[in-house]
Amino acid sequence: MKDKIDTIDLMILRELRNDCKRPMRELAQKLKMHPNTLLQRIKKLESSKFIRGYQADIDYSAVGYDIQGVIIMKVKSSQLENEEVLNDLAKLPEIVALYSVTGGIDCMAIFKVRTRESLLVLLKHIQASQAILRTNTYHILYTHKGPSCFNPLVDIISEKREKR
Repeated sequence: MKDKIDTIDLMILRELRNDCKRPMRELAQKLKMHPNTLLQRIKKLESSKFIRGYQADIDYSAVGYDIQGVIIMKVKSSQLENEEVLNDLAKLPEIVALYSVTGGIDCMAIFKVRTRESLLVLLKHIQASQAILRTNTYHILYTHKGPSCFNPLVDIISEKREKR
């Protein structure tokens, strides 16, 4: 079971989610805490796995990955519980995220590729799997909000304050 988390921890997580490269002194000042206390809390959040890592938000289209989209897949019912099949797909470098889902489909992959030809290679690789019955591909034209914008911790903190 994970350690308990309090409002201060949530505020720290919110601020780190918004900008994890901010100097520790500046962050401590914003949160009205001593830098050593802040550092101890961050280390505790890391060791408790509330913080799993730190990542750069890269503009992939600027480095040539201009085509992105979603591939939905129907999997043979006998293979639905076979994690090995999906783990093999997850190893493909073009697959950004891979999800098992409910509804009329079984699996959804988010992908990024440089060219239409590389998308074709990716699709052929996926469709060659004996476990995949069919795929349907959607290109993303515009991103109005992406995963790097997700920070529900603001709402959680507000809810905790309202309950007081």
